[in-house]
Amino acid sequence: MSDYTTISLRKEFVADVEAYIEDEPFGSVKEFVKHVVVQEMESDEGVSEAEAKQIAQKLRELGYME
Repeated sequence: MSDYTTISLRKEFVADVEAYIEDEPFGSVKEFVKHVVVQEMESDEGVSEAEAKQIAQKLRELGYME
């Protein structure tokens, strides 16, 4: 049996993702997020520290991170 954990996402973000994947072959937000994370982990292109800071700042500005 596999162990699972829960990740909390703002409802507004989940609604945005649901709208984004409406015409995509993903059955749920969970499937889409898993796909994106695995794709990023397997990518040869890494995110630089500067890019990571920019992404984090943008997410804070949008209210997705504190």
